[in-house]
Amino acid sequence: MVGKYRDLHRLLLWRQLGGGWQPQSAFASPEQPLHLEIVFVNGEYLLRQALQRPQHNFLGLELHWGSVRRCLRRLAHSQVNNVRLLQADARMALSRLLPDSCAESFVALFPCPWPKREHERYRLFSRAFMAHLNRVCRGGGLVVTDHKGLVEFALAQVEGSGLSLSVVEVEANYDTKYERRWIGQGQQWFYELHYRPVGPSGVVKMAEVAGNTLTCQQFDPTGAHLQGSHHEVVVEFRNQVYDSERKIWMVLTTVVEDDLTQSFWIEAALSAEDGLWHIRPALGGGYLPTVGVQKALSLVQQSGQQVETR
Repeated sequence: MVGKYRDLHRLLLWRQLGGGWQPQSAFASPEQPLHLEIVFVNGEYLLRQALQRPQHNFLGLELHWGSVRRCLRRLAHSQVNNVRLLQADARMALSRLLPDSCAESFVALFPCPWPKREHERYRLFSRAFMAHLNRVCRGGGLVVTDHKGLVEFALAQVEGSGLSLSVVEVEANYDTKYERRWIGQGQQWFYELHYRPVGPSGVVKMAEVAGNTLTCQQFDPTGAHLQGSHHEVVVEFRNQVYDSERKIWMVLTTVVEDDLTQSFWIEAALSAEDGLWHIRPALGGGYLPTVGVQKALSLVQQSGQQVETR
C-alpha cells in the first residue's frame, strides 16, 4: 500500500474546477500545447507521449478510479510533470468543463465499442460528442479500435459535427493493454479513425447557472417532507441530518441531468442576523452549478414554504 497514492497533485477534481476553468492553468508550463487522451486505461500510452514530448502538456480523461490509480503510480515513478488526470465522464468534461480551442488534438485508444444495439447510447463517438471535440480541439484527433461496428457507427455519426473522418487499417502499433489482448486472441489488423476539422462545431459549452442561495421564513428540520422530481431533471433526496445546537439541517441530494450526475449535501441554516433559513449547497462537497442543482434548492425551499402555510 505504501506509495499507492503518491503525487496526487496530478489529479484534478472536476467538482472544484467550475465552468470558467482553463486547463492550461493546471500545468507547470501553461504555455505549452495541450493534448487530450480520452479513456487512458492504465496510462501506458499517456506516459510514453509525455516522456517523448516534454514540450507538450497532456490531459487524460478517465472515469474509473482503478485506471486513474494505476496511471498515478506510473506517473509518480517516472516523475513527469506535464501530465494531469481528470477523473470524469468524458461527455460531461467536454460539454461542461473544457473551453473552446483549448487543446491541439485528442486521442482515444481502444474505447469500449458497446457492441449491442441497445447499448449504442453509451458509445462515446456520437455526433454531439464529436462536435464538442471539434469545439475543444483545434487540430482534430485519432481513435483506434479493433471493432468494425464502432467504425460503422463513427462513420454514420460524423456528419454535422464539423469534422471529416477517414479510416485506415493498420497493424499493431500502440502497445497498450487492449491491443496486446486482441493480438493474443489472433487479431492482426486494427482501424485508425482520423478526424480533421472542416467546419464549425455547431455546439457551445453548456453555461453554468448562478448558484443563488434561497431563503424561507419557516422550516421544520426534524420533519422536513421533501418531494423529489423525476421529469427532465431528476432530483432525489436521501439521508437527512440535523444539528440542533447550530441550527443546521442537511440532506444528501442526487441530481441527474443529461450526461451529468451529481451527489452533494444541501444545507438549510437558520441565520441569527435575519431570522431566515438559508438554503444552499453545503461547503466542501463540490458541485457544478447547474439547472438541476438550482431545481433541488427550490424543492427544499418549497418544503419550507409548505410548513409556513399550514
